[in-house]
Amino acid sequence: MDPRRLGYFLAIAAHGRMAKAAEVLGVSQPTLSQQIRALEQELHTVLFDRTPNGMQLTATGVALREHAQRLMVQTEAARTAIAELEGGMSGTLRVGVIHTYSTAFLPTIISRFSEQCPNVRLSVEANNARSIEQRILSGHLDLGIAFDPPQHPELGADRLFEERLVLVLAKSQNRPPQQSISLVALARRPLALLTTAFATRRILDDSARPRYKARCPCRDGFGRGVDRTGKIRGLPTVLADRSLNARKDLAMIPIGPPWIRRSGALVWDAHRYQTAAARAFMAIARSTTRSL
Repeated sequence: MDPRRLGYFLAIAAHGRMAKAAEVLGVSQPTLSQQIRALEQELHTVLFDRTPNGMQLTATGVALREHAQRLMVQTEAARTAIAELEGGMSGTLRVGVIHTYSTAFLPTIISRFSEQCPNVRLSVEANNARSIEQRILSGHLDLGIAFDPPQHPELGADRLFEERLVLVLAKSQNRPPQQSISLVALARRPLALLTTAFATRRILDDSARPRYKARCPCRDGFGRGVDRTGKIRGLPTVLADRSLNARKDLAMIPIGPPWIRRSGALVWDAHRYQTAAARAFMAIARSTTRSL
């Protein structure tokens, strides 16, 4: 298949209209239409339903989009590999980090990476683990710091550290220290929890099933126990201990035994070439997290 035609196909799939895609690509609409018809003839299928509301992908169009995106990513990776051999380390490295890690150790990694790779522009976005994995596979991110094991088998992973899930609540002089809390006791407490879009919640639910499933999920995706400013308020919540170790105002009670753990990890597309900048970032992330 002609890579140019695949690029045209992806543009129409992204914008939903032939006219808009032609404008973005800088080609005429008849030329774009002709190229898509040629691609459909080559594949002996219909890729789009032409509707009054625009161009809608057919089932075969959806299947092609996934493979076309991967091919375009690999093509760009090949160009990057060649450029590295000719001109050294440069360009942009796009990294996704889960929210709780974005303040725990990421600033140190960014500082060390900037010193070691001054000609590389580092673009970092915070997101949940599921979205980071999807954006890596779609080619929008080069690397992620999320969890091991990843949900998608196409992703490689390198475990950086382990952390325990803990019950988090405000410290109180009137409350005696507590060494741990069992799942049975946890299930009896009203809690404010992350939604199931977050890996922390899914790990907790998997550990608590079937008898002791925790209650009181929050609709906005954040535990009301710890708000967006990091202040404790309202109901207690469940988070990982590593991201809260510096908080002296919070009491953290491990859940168990058996302890509920999650593993922080570097994740990447196992089928994609990793640039020198990506390899440098990974090495810095390993040394930084393991020394903390």
